[in-house]
Amino acid sequence: MTPTDIPQVLQRAYQQVTQRDPGTLHRDTDIRALGVDSVQLLEIIVIAETELGLRVPDAALGGVETIGDLYDMLGRAAPQAPTQLPAPAPAPAQAPAAARIAR
Repeated sequence: MTPTDIPQVLQRAYQQVTQRDPGTLHRDTDIRALGVDSVQLLEIIVIAETELGLRVPDAALGGVETIGDLYDMLGRAAPQAPTQLPAPAPAPAQAPAAARIAR
């Protein structure tokens, strides 16, 4: 997903968390006016992070008051680094077949 997907992702996240249709989300709409409390806001942000593949710094969460703040915060967020599993350990080296038979 790309930053242009943010409005649609936020609408889906809002609906999922509140079970209400947000209508059109305008940049200047106060999040509290939508009936979203701080826990719901965090849930919306987590859903958006997951769908967009972003990671929002915890320090940025406190300044979100409007939908525009939320758009901007998600737009500035760095893409989340893919989780990489450690490489498997190499298989133990085996002695050549001739050395194994000679034992």
